[in-house]
Amino acid sequence: MRFRDPKNGYSWLSIALHWLTAIIILTLWFIGSSINADRTNGSLATLNLHTSIAITAYALLWARIIWRFWYKHPGPMPAQAGLFYEIGKYTHYLLIASIAAMLLSGPLMVWSRGDAIHVWNWFVIPGPFPDSVTAFDVFHTIHVWCSRVIIIGTILHIGGVYKHAAFNQDGTFSKMLIATRDEH
Repeated sequence: MRFRDPKNGYSWLSIALHWLTAIIILTLWFIGSSINADRTNGSLATLNLHTSIAITAYALLWARIIWRFWYKHPGPMPAQAGLFYEIGKYTHYLLIASIAAMLLSGPLMVWSRGDAIHVWNWFVIPGPFPDSVTAFDVFHTIHVWCSRVIIIGTILHIGGVYKHAAFNQDGTFSKMLIATRDEH
């Protein structure tokens, strides 16, 4: 089984990281958008669910980010070059950078509020510094804006998938379903 991406496609590892990340991020977005600021019991339970999933997936999400920045975005297929390829490539990088910002701002937001991170009632990660309303506001703003970038980027990404599958029919969508073979 090939782990590194070929020149113009994806390996099984990249495909698995892509789809697992998509499932995790959309789940976190859905749950996160349900959290109320009032800190009632229901809202705290939703917040704990959100943070538990995020912390459980933390290493996997960082692996996805590092993998893509380390191995770069694969080159275009023959019929794929041009402006739309560049837009798609940089949309992917923006999504990945936003996920990284979320992974940093999430815990910092919780800790700057003076709370600990509760993970599935298994363990607690205490905050390393005292609470700060100013820091919380900054990290919360980053977290919210990055979630918006992720949703808009995801909509653009899905639009690109639809364009390639319905109109171009150039095999781009299948690159994310079946690993690309080497050209040797």
